[in-house]
Amino acid sequence: MSEVERDIAALYSWIRGVACRMAGADGEDLAHDTIVKALLNAGRYDRSRDIKPWLLAIMVNTWKSVERHRSCVHFCPLLDGFAVCAPHDPLDVASSRSLVSLIRGMAETDESMRSLWLYAEGYDYSEIAAMTGVKSGTVKSRIHYARKRLRAMANVSKC
Repeated sequence: MSEVERDIAALYSWIRGVACRMAGADGEDLAHDTIVKALLNAGRYDRSRDIKPWLLAIMVNTWKSVERHRSCVHFCPLLDGFAVCAPHDPLDVASSRSLVSLIRGMAETDESMRSLWLYAEGYDYSEIAAMTGVKSGTVKSRIHYARKRLRAMANVSKC
């Protein structure tokens, strides 16, 4: 066992306590994710510094990612297109399909929504740029503004 591994093991209860205060019921998962990430990145730890701030930074960034992911509108592939799936606040099938229909309809006349639709289908920026005949930066901008409008329409927080 390396010195970093021993330090992390010795701080398990501190890690768990901080994670539980930060994440409540999800604290145990956050603590484990923090430990796993710390162990995977042990080679990047600067031994001349205190380990607690390093572990806390890993924990905070992990928690921010989890919370950001929870607040996103997720597009899940279906046989006949896409459905909107929010893992922690599921939408019913009717409103999901109506939102997808709205986006699809807007994509026919709105280049920003068209770019967003293509992005949701799995195309990357350069592929969308080639399909639409614009630069990659323009595609990124269009997707940004389409997401912003979509969040406003769906009343969903930023992803």
